[in-house]
Order: sequence, then structure tokens, then C-alpha cells
Amino acid sequence: MRVEQAIYGEIPGRGHGLRTSSPNALIAAAIASKLDLPDSVPPGVQAWSPFVRGFPIDGHYVLARTFLDSSASRGGMVLTHALIVSLDDMCEVGSLAALFGWLAPSVTDCPGSVATLELDTAGSSHAPAADLIGTANALTTQGLVPVVRLGVERFEHLVDSLWRNLWPALRRTFAFRLSFGPNDVVDQPTPVLVCTPEQLQARWTKHRIVKPDDQTPESESAGILCGQRDVQPILALADDLGLEVRTLKELIRLERLHTLLSGGESFDDLLAAIRLADSLSNQPTHAANAKDKLIGRFTALIPGAGCKQLLPMRNLALSGFANTRSLWLAVELLVSDLGFSPADDSDLMEMVAASVNEDLALPPWRAAVTAGLLSAARRDRPDVSQAIWRWAERSHVAFTAAVGTLPAEPAVEQRLAGEVPRKLHVTTPATLLSPLLKKRWLIAYGAVLASTLPPLDAIGQQLKVDKDPEHSAGLRSALRYASPAQTLECALAHKDLRLVGLCADLAAAHPEILSNIRCDDITEQKVWGAAIGKDSSLWNAPSNAIAVRDTVVAQLAGRLPVDAGLLEALAQTPLADLSATSERAGLWSLLPASQRDHYLQATATGWLELAAKGTVVTPPEVPLERAIIASSNLQSVLERSSVTVDARLAIVSALPSFIEEVFITWLNNLLRSVRNLSHTDSERLGTLVASRRWDRAAKYLSDRLADHRADLMPGLRLCADLLNFHTRWMLGISKPTVADKWDAFEKEACQLYPSGPDSLELWSRAGGNNSDLPGRSQNGATRWHTALHSIRYGARPTTRELLAVMCQDFPGNEKLRLYTSDTDIVGRR
Repeated sequence: MRVEQAIYGEIPGRGHGLRTSSPNALIAAAIASKLDLPDSVPPGVQAWSPFVRGFPIDGHYVLARTFLDSSASRGGMVLTHALIVSLDDMCEVGSLAALFGWLAPSVTDCPGSVATLELDTAGSSHAPAADLIGTANALTTQGLVPVVRLGVERFEHLVDSLWRNLWPALRRTFAFRLSFGPNDVVDQPTPVLVCTPEQLQARWTKHRIVKPDDQTPESESAGILCGQRDVQPILALADDLGLEVRTLKELIRLERLHTLLSGGESFDDLLAAIRLADSLSNQPTHAANAKDKLIGRFTALIPGAGCKQLLPMRNLALSGFANTRSLWLAVELLVSDLGFSPADDSDLMEMVAASVNEDLALPPWRAAVTAGLLSAARRDRPDVSQAIWRWAERSHVAFTAAVGTLPAEPAVEQRLAGEVPRKLHVTTPATLLSPLLKKRWLIAYGAVLASTLPPLDAIGQQLKVDKDPEHSAGLRSALRYASPAQTLECALAHKDLRLVGLCADLAAAHPEILSNIRCDDITEQKVWGAAIGKDSSLWNAPSNAIAVRDTVVAQLAGRLPVDAGLLEALAQTPLADLSATSERAGLWSLLPASQRDHYLQATATGWLELAAKGTVVTPPEVPLERAIIASSNLQSVLERSSVTVDARLAIVSALPSFIEEVFITWLNNLLRSVRNLSHTDSERLGTLVASRRWDRAAKYLSDRLADHRADLMPGLRLCADLLNFHTRWMLGISKPTVADKWDAFEKEACQLYPSGPDSLELWSRAGGNNSDLPGRSQNGATRWHTALHSIRYGARPTTRELLAVMCQDFPGNEKLRLYTSDTDIVGRR
């Protein structure tokens, strides 16, 4: 084999270039830039020289070894020895070992001149590289190109081990070299495999890194690259398809195709195989026999497939297959024989919608599915029609597609109309009516109206489109579900009192005719009032009786006509509870006098029950408050253990006329049953007492606090101004200042000894000298003020001595004991 040589390195004044080459190395000069360093060496990186590279170019294959040239005039220059071989010859070389052996092993061994070589490249046997399996796994795993091998050492051994397992077509595109990072991988062809210094691993986070410890190929393709699997079955398959395996991507795809074809008669596998074959070989004339066999195998599975399996076929182009008619006929037959089971509705709807949408499916699939649906619809069986009405409730798109596909034949319309369900649950019936009207299927149109509208409305809508005097089938269809409710609609339409009575009689047997009344029409009010008069339980016949009642009382509040009979009837029903009615305050003077008390009593009960649940209720107006105060339910709600303390306090707070004595009685019972109020409830209690200025209630709470009910403290602090100074001080409800304490002591001394400190010889008994006291010309209060002022600033007797004598004089005085224990008064011992 003829091999040309070339030496590249520093050219004075020009940088890197061709130094010398053998006479016939015609492309040597043109490829000089490809034999320089791929990029500047990153700082701190040293373990990169020497390295080998190889790449095809212009009908040649270049194999080279590059060294750091430390003798160059500037740093970073390299010296490269390259071998240039005919690409055709190179693809037949079984091993690169001999060629690597002809490359200079070091800088000093690089020849100054080179000649053409005639080499025998017979391969030598050697053990595969230790990281060959890891490399094969990386090369056959999807990811960015190139695959990265960490470290330069023994890279050429790895490349040779890999090259031995490549075949000529793949060798033609195989390139490898050193790389310092993804940014220098810009040349063409892009290297499939690069080595890089281990220090630079972090630059390759998005690329596949060779795992040198891999012991097992992760795929058949990896097994081929590391020599553990035979590539011939893959190459044979490629040959059958008229292909040549020139890239690893093609190898992987063909290996996948081979696996799918070898896996037995699996629908999914054969479908995937057809897709792969179509994408790999898209010319119908290529490998026609092999493709026909594949289509035949797949077509044989279609009768056993289901709708879910047909859906993935909708984008099956099959441009590379010449004979597909049998396949699409099988699909058509399968669709015509589908059972249209509810369990398959999601897939069926998707199939039908795609069959009329060129953006969702390709023409051959759409044509086959449409033809199958036509055949199924023409059969005298209900499954297709039943399925279409199920779809109507779930997908307007699927319904419209199905109706548009059905043949415009009377028998088909009759079957479809006959299967309309009693109630169609659709938000907008118009979306169903439009495709039916487009087909002039007025019988089915009327059936939809009957299933979505009351009979009178259905007839009104039907008459807008069904104007042929000779055609009555559509109107009969619209009235198919007419019931006693039709009578009510007629009564409301014609305002006839005879119909009112008839409707009242019918309501006793068919209360559902009242379910949709609103009572904004006085005729409806008359019907409902009369019906309640015949059967009191019919107060609850409307689907939202409270809302209907509220409509009536709103009209009453607005001074609009209201049927007095209905108001009298409602007074004896639970709807007499107006506690949640927004117009409540203005109603009491407008309700019939004979029924007003019934409404007030029912509303008082309702108000209390709402409040008991902790619901925020509107404060009662005066008539209602009186009814609540008078209600026997008030006490039971306030004593009910299931009602929160907060809710009970809220009830009392909402009733301004609640009496303090009754409150204290209730409070006594509450504190017996609730052993520990929460901080929030205690504050709510205090706020209520303070807002009502209930000093007796505050005194009661302070007494309970003294009885070890510390949970009352948060509340007492909020109503503390209702308590006297000593109570607040003694119980710790508030903290008085030193001045406050001395003022209180002074007032107490004045009350006990009105004439002054020498009264009852108090001053002298305490160890003082009466002559030090102010004269008797001053009043007792002034004398006490002067005396206590002198004591505070060190005079005798001390406060402690004075209080000791005072406690002897008044042993039952709690205030004196309080002062005696306070260090602000008596100081510290």
C-alpha cells in the first residue's frame, strides 16, 4: 500500500505550516492547518503530548502523531508527522498498528525529509484496549458528538482496537484526535472520538465520557464496535434495503430495525420497524421485496388490533413502500368491525377527530378510517350511534367529525336520532345542532333539542329551522320527552288561572314540575302557593327553594306585585326563616300582619342557628331582636356545649338589649362548664363587658379571677377601668406606678385616721414624735400628706413601722395588708 508522508511545524516568519513532504503528497500543503493544535493549550495542562489523530479528506485518509516542539521560537508550537493514504486503501486496512508504528515516536525522531512508502499493513494481533467496551457504549448512546476519552496515553491503542471492528463504509467517515474542549470541535468531518487531558473533564459535561471500567456492552451496536457481536446480519439487512452503513447513527438505527424484525410478530415492534425502514430507505423501488414482506407481516396483525393501536399509525407516510393498499384495506375493515365500546371512547374520539383533520393525520390513514366509519354506520346496529352521543358530551370536535363523516341517508339519521339519550349533558347545545342542521337532519336536530331544552323551548327552537309544513317528524322528535312539566310551561306562557289550578293538582303527584320555577312571574307564585296549600311539603319542590323565596321577598321589598296566597303558605314552612335574606330589615312592615309573627319566630330561630355555627350574621333589626330575646331557643343556644364560646359571645354582642343580670347568670354557667377560656375568648368577653359598661359583670369576673381563674386575666385587662384601683392592683390586672400606690395609701390613711397621723396616738405608737407632725390648724388630709412625704424621704417612723401599728388597729383591712407587702411602700428589709 502506497503511503505518502509530510512533516509540519514552525515555519520561520509564518507560524505553523508544511515543512516537507514526499513528492506525491499533493494535498499536504492544503491540510497544514488541520495538523496544528486544535486550540491553544489551557493554562496548567501538560499531559497532552504526543497525541495521534486521523481523519478523511478529499479521497485521502490522514494519520498523524503530534508533539510539543520545545525548540520552537515561541511557546505552544507543535511538530507533526503525518501519513497520507488513499481513502479506498485505508478502508481496507484491518489494523492501524503498523501505520502508527511508522509515525515518529518523538520530536527528535521526526525525519528532516520524507519519501513515499510502500507498506504491508497486515494486521498484528494484540489484546483490545481496556476501555474499548466503555468507548463502544459511549459511541452507541445518544448524545452530543464527539465522545470523550479522558487521557492521551494509549489513545492510539484504543483507536486501533476500535478500528479493527469497523467495516470499510464506516471507516470512511471515522475521525479522531485530541481536543481541549467543545469549542475547538469545529472541523469537518467532526471527530467521532476525542481524547482530552483529565484536568479538562469539566468542559465536557454535555458530552458522553468513556467509562473505562465498563465490562459489558450495553447494546448490540456496542457489542459490534467492541468485537463481541457479528456485524454481518446488520450489513445484510442494510444490503436488503439498498443501504450502506456509513455512520454510527445508521448502525444504531439498523441494529434497532434488526432487533424489531427478529422479535416475533409484535404489532408495536413491526410498526416501529416499518417506520425505521421507511426513514432509512425512502425510495419505493429500493428493496421492494423486503418491504412487501414487512408490510405483509404487519397487515396480518391488523385484524387483531384495537383502536388504541391504530392511532399511532395516523402519521405513517410509507413513502418508501410501493405496495400499501392491503394495509389500508385492513385498517378500513378493522374500523368497520370495531365494537365502539365506552371503554374505548377516548381513543375512538381521537381517531374520529384525526380522520377529518389533515394536520393530525396523513391522507391514507384518514381515508381508511373514514371508509371504515361509513361501513359501520350503514349496519343496522346501535353501537356507532350510541358512541357518537357519548362523544357529544365530551368532545365537540369528535361529534362534528363523526356527523360529517356519516352518509347522508334517512336510515342512518333514524338510527342516530333513535339513540339520543334522555338527557344530553352539554354546556352549549348549539355546538351539536350546527353539524346536524348542515346535513338537514331535522329529526336528529329535534331529538337534541328535546334532550337539552324544556319541551316548549325545544319546540320554539325547532320551529326556527323546521319550516316545511309537510315535515312533522322533526317536531315530534323535539316533543318526545314532553311531561307534566309541559303543562306548567303552557300556564306560564298563557297566564291562564285554570292552568294554575291544574298545575297545582299536578304538582302534588309530580313535584318536579316546580323544580325550575323562579317566581319572578306572579303566575309562578300562584302555582307554587296553590301547590303548597294542597301539600305543605311542596315548599321544597323548587330546586333552590331559598333562592326562589328570596326572589319573592325581593319583589315584596321592591313594592312589586306578590301573591298574598304564596306569602301565607310560606309562613307555615321552613322558608319563613328570613335570617339570610338581604332585604330582611325592610320586610317586617310589608308582610301580612296575620303572618308576621310566624316569620319573626322562624327567622329568630334561623338567626340563632346560623350564629351558633360561628357564621357571621347581620345584627338583627329591632323587631327581630325582640323576637330573638323572647325566643326560648336563645337560652338553649347559649348553653349548648357544641357552640363555641366565641359564637356565644358574638350572639350576646349582637343583641344590644341583652340584660346584664341575665348575662351574669349565663356567665356563671359558662365558667362552670368551660374550665379554661382561650386567650381570644377571654379578650372577647372583656371587650363585650367593657363595651356595655357592665361593672357588675366586671366585678363578677374579678371575683372569679381571685378564685384562681387565671384564664380571665386577658379579658379583665380590657375592662379594667370598670374595677377599683385596689382590685386591679391586688389581682395584678394592671400595674400601678409608685406614685399611684402612695396616693392610694395616703387616701386609705385619711379614711382610717381622718384627723391626722396622731389620731389614736398612731404616730407615737409607731415610734414617731408627735411634735414632728404639722400643727392641728391644718386638716387631716394635709397633715397626712406632709407626714407621708417626710417618711418617704427618711423620717421616722418608717412606713413598715407605721403600717404594723395600723394593721393592729384594723386587722381585717385587706388594703393595709396589700401595702405592707409592697416594697415600693415599705422598702426592702
